[in-house]
Amino acid sequence: MLKFFFFNAVHLSGTKYGCGVGGCGACTVMISTYDPVTKQIQHRPANSCLFPICSLHGAAVTTVEEVGSIKPRIHTIQERLAKCNGSQCGFCTPGKVMSIYALLRNHAEPSMEKIIAALDGRFQTVNCKKYNKGINIHSGLCNTEEFPPVDPTQEFIFPPELIVGLIDFWLVIGAACCLAQLRDILMKAVPKLAEEKTKIYQAFLQHLRTLAGEQMRSMASLGGHIVSRASTRELNPISSVGKSVLNLASEDGKRQILLNDQFLAGCEHADLKAKEVIVSVLIPYSMKDDFISAFRQAESQKNALSIVNSGMRILFSPGTDTIVDLSILYGGIGSTILSARKSCEKLIGRQWNDQMLNEACRLVLEEIFLPPSALGRKVEYRRTLLVSFLFRFYLEVLHGLNQMVRTGQELHTHISVQATIHTPGQPPQDPVGRPIMHQSGIKHTTGEEVYIDDIRPVDGELSLALVTNIKAHTKIMSINASEALQVPGVVDVVTARDVPGENGKDEQAYAEDKVVCVGQIICAVVAVKIVYEDLEPILTIEVTICLLFNNRFRILELEYLLDHRREDKEMDVYVSTQHATDVQEFVASALNLQYNKIMCHMKCVGGAFGGKITKPLLFAVIAAVAANKTGHAVCFALERNMDMLITGRWHPFFGKYKVGFMNDGRIRAADFQCYINGGCTKDEFESVSPSLIPLIGQCIYILNLLVRGHACKTNLPSNTAFRGFEFPQAGLFVETCIVAVATQTDLPHEKVREINMYKRVNLTSFKEKFDAENLWKCWEECLDKPDYYSKKKGIAIIPMKFSVGFNATYFHQVTSSNQSLVHIYIDGSVLVTHGGIELGQGIHTKMSHRELKIPLSYIHLCETSTTTVTSGKYTAGSTGTEINARAVQDVCQILWKHLDPIQRDNPNGKWEDWISEGHKQSTSLSATGYFKGYVTNMNQDTEKGHAFPYFRFGVSCSENIGTDIVMDACFTINPAIDIGQIEGAFIQGVGLYTLEEIFFSPEGEQLTLGPDTYKIPAICDIPEQFCVYLLPNSCNSIAIYSSKGVGEARFFLGSSVFFAIQDAVAAARKERGLPMDFTPNSPLTVERICMACDDVFTEMVRLFSSLL
Repeated sequence: MLKFFFFNAVHLSGTKYGCGVGGCGACTVMISTYDPVTKQIQHRPANSCLFPICSLHGAAVTTVEEVGSIKPRIHTIQERLAKCNGSQCGFCTPGKVMSIYALLRNHAEPSMEKIIAALDGRFQTVNCKKYNKGINIHSGLCNTEEFPPVDPTQEFIFPPELIVGLIDFWLVIGAACCLAQLRDILMKAVPKLAEEKTKIYQAFLQHLRTLAGEQMRSMASLGGHIVSRASTRELNPISSVGKSVLNLASEDGKRQILLNDQFLAGCEHADLKAKEVIVSVLIPYSMKDDFISAFRQAESQKNALSIVNSGMRILFSPGTDTIVDLSILYGGIGSTILSARKSCEKLIGRQWNDQMLNEACRLVLEEIFLPPSALGRKVEYRRTLLVSFLFRFYLEVLHGLNQMVRTGQELHTHISVQATIHTPGQPPQDPVGRPIMHQSGIKHTTGEEVYIDDIRPVDGELSLALVTNIKAHTKIMSINASEALQVPGVVDVVTARDVPGENGKDEQAYAEDKVVCVGQIICAVVAVKIVYEDLEPILTIEVTICLLFNNRFRILELEYLLDHRREDKEMDVYVSTQHATDVQEFVASALNLQYNKIMCHMKCVGGAFGGKITKPLLFAVIAAVAANKTGHAVCFALERNMDMLITGRWHPFFGKYKVGFMNDGRIRAADFQCYINGGCTKDEFESVSPSLIPLIGQCIYILNLLVRGHACKTNLPSNTAFRGFEFPQAGLFVETCIVAVATQTDLPHEKVREINMYKRVNLTSFKEKFDAENLWKCWEECLDKPDYYSKKKGIAIIPMKFSVGFNATYFHQVTSSNQSLVHIYIDGSVLVTHGGIELGQGIHTKMSHRELKIPLSYIHLCETSTTTVTSGKYTAGSTGTEINARAVQDVCQILWKHLDPIQRDNPNGKWEDWISEGHKQSTSLSATGYFKGYVTNMNQDTEKGHAFPYFRFGVSCSENIGTDIVMDACFTINPAIDIGQIEGAFIQGVGLYTLEEIFFSPEGEQLTLGPDTYKIPAICDIPEQFCVYLLPNSCNSIAIYSSKGVGEARFFLGSSVFFAIQDAVAAARKERGLPMDFTPNSPLTVERICMACDDVFTEMVRLFSSLL
């Protein structure tokens, strides 16, 4: 594939490798071809991980390196994206740049619809701002007037030798025409034709706006789409009902066949013959009395396979509502496209009225049968979609008969971000409180930031692959590696027997006698025969529940390690992790070596959010043992499906509550029982469970509160902590309880929240004192923003009280000795090293310290390494910046003490003068700093203590058109980065609560193993009006420079979207006279929303199913 050609043959690493299935967009490049119809060069984005080199004949390929680089010059797109804070970890940013670049090469002034279409290729777009007119990003945090115009000399010229000629066509579409080109052709054709002729083209365009992402649309051909005939190929039902014709060719000649339901079903008499190919597709005009519609329902708005799709067409007798011809086709129901041919035949001659609709629904449910055990799950929901699509078609046709013209074909989306920041007067070189660009922002956009995956192979380097368990609970009877060792290129097979020391701790690096989940690692390399003895697996928690979470987290960069042996039994470990010290400890223990022989290196991580704390420890052991055994450097990278299989997810959460409350909504007593699914090993749940109980109260003061937490062991991969450390689960649980109380008392939800919220200085349930003043300021400010009280339904406002860090001083300690290390060189330049790891949160940018009173250009931060800073703690819990900044502050103050006599002797001198004089006087210009950490404690026996250093507050209000967030960030160190963190965390929360659903088979095998089955938010999921406000005039005496950590806390605020949807569902149920005491589970997917509404169609499906 093209991506691997870049890295291995031409040594280009700017194009990143994310998922390997075209679902993330990180590997996007631009493919340029000559269009003989328009006689112009067409530039299209494409997924290089899926693009065979052999398909590039006659095409030019442009990578991010060719667009711009630090030397000689970056492109204006890259500059704007970086300076307007359009990246976080930066791993997928080169893909964004290439998508925008391809768009602007085709359209110098793109519409907002084209911009969103260009970026909907499933990027991790949680930090994207508004893109418009030359990607002019408006956030209030950068000056767009500073940007230079596009330099046309910087654009690559299409090679003249690739311009060739082809036969012209109109609406006979060539089979090799890509879907993006088909969309462009139809968009140009529709305005030129009479409206009555374009109905099928409008239906095509409706699907082409949401079908896949722009990269996939630019690669997939119409002919390939048709000939695959898969049930999810959404254009085929439209083509069929529109009476499209296929032009075929073979050695025997040419012929035409109808693209009808029989062709789609693979009937022999209507199918392609051997060695026949599709040359082109004739898509005819529609007629005056035609009505054609297309429908689809997917798990997310764009870039998702449809759950059910449909094409419907009806032809009336001229001037009447009498049916002459009717075609209805459905995809997503069976293995192929299904036709309701018999139902349609029975309806011919009928009038288009309510009686016909009722009969049509009954006939379709009888003909299109979906058994309860059907593949794809969601059986009742899919049957509901059959009739709901038919009802929508009925309404559209009815409107058409009444000459009511449909509107809404154009997509109008406005994404804006507003922010208020507070930057008092201060010296110009002082970076604190200023929206400084991310230190690596430019390198993110040019692809020059070096992640572990970008490190060039060393001589003799070996690649390592895993053999994982395929059953949930078994004993390993034997491992036979003989076949693997006979495969050419295989050097060795590594098992638990090859581990010299400790084979992991709680969880084994290599399974030994028993395996306890599907995906557990047994050995390394390939073709190993394993004989099993089955044991009984435990897969679920059987308990009556109120809430169910079943999500995993999103990590863009794949788990990746490179172990390299050196002399004296030393080993270099390059690893993508949040905790280099633990990696050092595990590898040293496994190899029976002292810690000082293991050097762990970490420059930056492409996404983490808690998911790279525990698992990389085992991966490091696996690679280190292999390197130790073979004597070669070992490269170990997980493919996306293997990564999702092994690394676990958020802890699934089950909650039960009993609540006593007054008629005014005041809660007097509550009994909460919480169950978390820990998986097959402890992993993080020993930390999660004690943290969960203090967090369960959220913003609600309950005088009599009993909380019981239970961690459950199952035969599923061990689960781990993610952004928020189980607070998102606990917070939703408590807020669901509030909604239940409001429903029972018939009070507005916000009134019940207000009457139960902490007020003024108060004590938490574990007797920790805190001041709720800023919580109320955020609440009142947020209520004012969207004119809350004028909205009737589909709106929710959610408060948040979130702790920072951990409930033990030990975890806030940066190191036991060398927290930070600062060198000042003779020329006055400064090198800073600290124990924090750059995860995209801008920790290195924030370490550009005010204490030295020098310009930022003088300061450089190098990689995090156990060779420079020892015994560091996790970069997690939103404390990474403040505790490491305290350490850097300490060392800078030490260095100033060294320089103080020199400065006093020459008060008018410059920094360089003082450093030069210090060198001459043999003054120490290097020092280490230390920060012990915040003093916290929590006595689990007495249920009292000062569990957390401080609390963060925020409020989010969401409705159908947008979201307002008010945050108590105090004096933010870098508002540009912090607001990006707030936006990103919120959108991730929206994914947790509304999109991301994971499934297991009855045997414990995970079924959602990639972006094609596991959906995360994209740019189309960002609220149309998205406003973030930082609470002014707020301070925090505990943290450095009166700041507050923001990374994790805002994740929970995404639940405001969950509760806004629940409010809309409740309004729909109320209109039908249904009970209001329903509890939707999370994630609140489109299926759960539909079934919770319990409308006439779900009722019809249940009634019909009961009669079968």
